[in-house]
Amino acid sequence: MSTMLNYTRLPVTFVKGEGAWLWDTQGKRYLDALSGIAVCGLGHAHPKVTTAICEQASQLLHTSNLYNIPN
Repeated sequence: MSTMLNYTRLPVTFVKGEGAWLWDTQGKRYLDALSGIAVCGLGHAHPKVTTAICEQASQLLHTSNLYNIPN
């Protein structure tokens, strides 16, 4: 967690996501209208995205964009 706080956290903790929906610790469902503040526009736990992430992470997770990456 960053030590630089830029906003106050809301009193909800999400434990699950599926598509455009999130669930909190009490089982209440929310529409994810923020999409991870613009970084998760594909939804949560989509099977094809999950598979692609797992396949890529098993080979190479991240390098600087200064280097070429074959795929």
